[in-house]
Amino acid sequence: MIDDYDRLIGLIYDGIMDDASWNPALARIADLVGAVGVGLGMQDMKTHEFRALGAFGIDPGLHQTYRRLAPDNRIWQEIGRRRQPLTDQMVMPKATFVRTELFADWFRPQDFYSVMAFPALFKESASAVVVAFRNKSLGDFERGDLAKLGRIAGHFGRALNICQDQESTAEQLAATNLVVDAAGDPILLVDRKVQLGHANAAAKAMLEAGGAMRLHRGRLELHDPQANAKLARMAAEARGGEIRLSAPGRGAGVILQLHPCANGFGDAHAGYMTVKLMDPNGKRERPTADRLRDRLGLSRRQSEVIAALAAGGTESEAARKLSLAEPTLHTHIRRVYDKLNLRSRADLSALLAHHGFDTSRPSE
Repeated sequence: MIDDYDRLIGLIYDGIMDDASWNPALARIADLVGAVGVGLGMQDMKTHEFRALGAFGIDPGLHQTYRRLAPDNRIWQEIGRRRQPLTDQMVMPKATFVRTELFADWFRPQDFYSVMAFPALFKESASAVVVAFRNKSLGDFERGDLAKLGRIAGHFGRALNICQDQESTAEQLAATNLVVDAAGDPILLVDRKVQLGHANAAAKAMLEAGGAMRLHRGRLELHDPQANAKLARMAAEARGGEIRLSAPGRGAGVILQLHPCANGFGDAHAGYMTVKLMDPNGKRERPTADRLRDRLGLSRRQSEVIAALAAGGTESEAARKLSLAEPTLHTHIRRVYDKLNLRSRADLSALLAHHGFDTSRPSE
């Protein structure tokens, strides 16, 4: 049977999707601890920037006042330093507290007299707390009241942690979408379940044209069952690699290149993959260092060495062009060959052609 405590916890986690749920949750906490006001807030302990996340019985018109007073709030400072729950009298005598500017400008206008705060989350320099207030007739908070508040605060912390990860993911994803949109190649962003997160204009055109792949309920699917199963495995494992697809009437079809996104966008189990679509029958590109680094996973210097060789020069010419000693150049070449399982320049040319590069010698 669901009791009031379960309903309260449910409201807290509902706040992950809609933070308006935190206000009724804080109202229930006020009843639980005998408070006239309860708030959820986050403060940066370095900059003292304050963010109100939810409130019950607190005058929102005084938020600006609190932001002004936040740097000198000794109670919040002590919570950030000790990382322990506190009441006001555990930080300073009540006679001292009632003479502070915080009490005069923020507590007294709301008829607040006592305060207790329980840490909910510490993340980097941010300190999030659940804070409760009483008026003078209700008296001071005691340690038993802190224990009641402590049963709840950890749930707020977990919910806030999820919200922060979601915000970070959204910001990084938006930045990545800008890069994807600027690329001329067809590129999609998919999650670990191959749900489409974003596609640039070139990728949308290929999907609309049909052929070897489609979108089904927002999920990227390949018509070849074996290739589709491989795509699902690679995405689930965040594993880079290639999948070659055939398309009726299009010869070699397309090549899918998968690359895990840097940092996994927050939670490693919800990371994104870039899927680059290449048409071997289309116009081929020159193998520049940046393109080689992107497609083959080479280091910056290795990419420069291979780009110089692909331009048709000898190893001596490549060494002079890059201001490298020939033994150093040979070391880079050997490491590239080992990484890509190559044995000769002919193997290298074949691999570059496989990746859609123009390997013909450029005209003088």
